[in-house]
Amino acid sequence: MNIDQIIGKLMGDGSIGEEKSTLEAWKKEAEDNMKALEEIKKIASLSNTLEGYEDFNSDEAWAEFESQLNSQEEKPISKKENKTSVFSIGYLARIAAVLIVVAGSIFIFNTYSQPVTGDEFVSNYTTTSDILEVNLEDGTNVTLDKMSDLKIVKEREVSLIGRAYFNVSKDPNAKFKIDLPVGNITVLGTEFTVDADEITTEIYVTEGSVRYQLERRTWTLVAGDLVKVVDNEAIVVKGRDENIDSWKNQRLIFRDANMVEVVDALARHFKRDVIIEDETQFKNCNVFDVFTNKSLNQILNGLSDTHGLSYVIRDKKVFIVSAKC
Repeated sequence: MNIDQIIGKLMGDGSIGEEKSTLEAWKKEAEDNMKALEEIKKIASLSNTLEGYEDFNSDEAWAEFESQLNSQEEKPISKKENKTSVFSIGYLARIAAVLIVVAGSIFIFNTYSQPVTGDEFVSNYTTTSDILEVNLEDGTNVTLDKMSDLKIVKEREVSLIGRAYFNVSKDPNAKFKIDLPVGNITVLGTEFTVDADEITTEIYVTEGSVRYQLERRTWTLVAGDLVKVVDNEAIVVKGRDENIDSWKNQRLIFRDANMVEVVDALARHFKRDVIIEDETQFKNCNVFDVFTNKSLNQILNGLSDTHGLSYVIRDKKVFIVSAKC
């Protein structure tokens, strides 16, 4: 006898104790299942807020799921097992788990926000294999490099681990602050690049000025200044470098650059250890070339063809051995 027959007998007052017990179990299981169903709907609705993913259609997926749910035929009740034929919570839970995995796997980067006290908020942007453009509420634009993490703590205050280019909107009444693993930056409105982790920090100013503070020491940097911080020691280098932001447009330009400068640019661009074993060999070795969307190996092989460059790779480090210049 299926659940419809049991309900019919109850309405006709022809039921027995076992049938009433079965109906009560069915009602309880149905209530639990509907709660689980609502939770799954909430999970599925999250797909509408995810950006950058076009292949997953949540409406079609949910329609198919509901179709499967409605098409389930009620099975005969076994007196021995006394179970109803409603969708089991365990099955619904497995579907929920699949939806969670799908939602978690469709990002190259992930973004989330959570409220904190007052008008403050926390948003986090983490990149893996792609460069990401982030537009902040105050009009500031941030270009976030691969394998980097940007956290927006509140309006005009962020923290950064990794590399990013900042075009900070001007506001003479509100400073813009960037917290780094080592030190912090304060600006009113300017353009600059930051590359920061627990070991090394580099800040290059493209336009305007930047105030960098490390413990009780401060530096005011202007356009063309590059500050390098290693082991809490800072060195300021003056002079414009057109390859400082090469990672943004994947373009390296060398205008009669010495091989030592070329190697430094490659190391910064690819975030790899590229080391010249004996710099004295390259005093008269200059490069005049442009590399667009090239890998490190392609550039090194190109320099091998044009300058007789010889290199070896040991422990993931590139060692420049010699060249014929």
